[in-house]
Amino acid sequence: MGSATTNFYNRAYQRGGYADAAQEVQRLWVGGHREEAIAAVPDEMALRTSLVGTDEMVLGRLRAYRDAGVTTIRLDPAGDTVTARLDTLARGLDLLRRLEAEPQPAQAPAGSAR
Repeated sequence: MGSATTNFYNRAYQRGGYADAAQEVQRLWVGGHREEAIAAVPDEMALRTSLVGTDEMVLGRLRAYRDAGVTTIRLDPAGDTVTARLDTLARGLDLLRRLEAEPQPAQAPAGSAR
């Protein structure tokens, strides 16, 4: 969670509705209590802000990002070996291709409420 004074990720989690958790994780991390900080991350926060889970779960997150207007996504594939990381990256790219093939949701006209 980086710096105790300036931290982009902490502010992003706070804006995402996880202010208390983000502040507590950062307090623990900066205080050198790394294992406690990791344990303090709520499962919901990790699942809602990361591309982890089944293919359908990840596809749902990608849809939510797309529908919110996100146009760029950074993939940091997990894996213990280069081959495992490349396999995970390939799965992510396959999911992005599936998403691109889906019909786009209708966009509301500018200035209208949804």
